[in-house]
Order: sequence, then C-alpha cells, then structure tokens
Amino acid sequence: MVALVATVAIVATALVAGHRYTGPDATHEAPATNETVVTTHRGPSVSRGVVDRTAHARVLDARTLERKPPRPQEPLASSNAAETAASAVSSTVNVPGHCLEWSREQAGIPSRYLDAATAWQHATGRQPADPDPPRGAAVYWTGGSNGYGHVAISLGHGLVRSSDAGGYGQVATVSIRRITAEWGELQYAGWANSINGYRIPGVPAS
Repeated sequence: MVALVATVAIVATALVAGHRYTGPDATHEAPATNETVVTTHRGPSVSRGVVDRTAHARVLDARTLERKPPRPQEPLASSNAAETAASAVSSTVNVPGHCLEWSREQAGIPSRYLDAATAWQHATGRQPADPDPPRGAAVYWTGGSNGYGHVAISLGHGLVRSSDAGGYGQVATVSIRRITAEWGELQYAGWANSINGYRIPGVPAS
C-alpha cells in the first residue's frame, strides 16, 4: 500500500513538472493577464493651431464686412426716363435762359447747381461725346457766350427737346447737331443719366 501511494506521488510530480517545463525547444510566452492591449492606428497629425487660426480669421472677416457702412444710394428723380421724355414733349414754353431749371423740372428734380456746365461736371453716369443718348437722358453742352453751357432732354435718335430751341422762351424738338452748330460757342459734352445728383430711373449708365 505504501509503495502504491509513493508511485502515485512520483507520477503526479512528473506531470506537474512537465507542465512547467517542456524541454529546451519550448517557446516561453509572457504570462497571461486580464488586461487587453488595444492598438490604435493614428492618421497624420494635424495642427489644430492652423485650423483654429484660419477659422478665426474667417470670423473676423465676416464681422468686418458686417461693420462696413452701406454704400450711400444715389437719390432718384421723381420721373423715370419715359415720363421725363413725355413731360418734355408736352412742354411748350420756358423761362428764357433757364435751361437747367426747365430740364430738371421735366424729371422732377430739385435745384442745386447754378448752370448746365457745372451740372455736367458733377453728373454721374456720364457718357462724354456720345452722339446717340437714350430717351430720357440729360444731354449737356459746355461753353457758350457766358460759359453756362446748355442742357436738354433726349428723345432718342439724336433728337432733343430743348428750352429756347423754338425761339426765345419756346420749347422745341431739334437735333443735337443743330444746337452745336447754331448756338454760338457751345460745345457738345455728352449725356448722363442724372441731373443735380439725381439719377433718372430707366436711363442706362452706358
């Protein structure tokens, strides 16, 4: 009986030793643990500072644009191009020598400058020397015996409705060439879509 117990003990010892050591060719592994190793694949690093600065610059640009005062709009005449031309055609008399007053009244524009030559210098939408102004545009001349110039309303096709063109104090329809040729020292300046800083709606800028 004692021999049997001893034999069992020797066998058990050998089995345990075999589990601990499997010979010189065995591979030793790291002891197992309960921790799980997670491998993270990272992409190329990105500079957050660059992205943040770009976004910040865009916000500043947007705020700057919001703070810019709106561009002042040019005041409009009470009458558009068609109405201005129609009013000029229906007009037959004028105060002699008051071409600027007569012309601006056809478009419903208030007074500002003293003469047509000065009004041309400050006009917007000017088309110098263009011989074919559109209907309803203001047509200007400079010079004259007193340097006051002249202004009339275009009817299109090289024709204008002009104060004093039919005689002293008489409104008439004449050609641009006739006024330039017959009215003393007047020089044709061109046409504009405005009088006294007021734009006539419907008259193009070019």
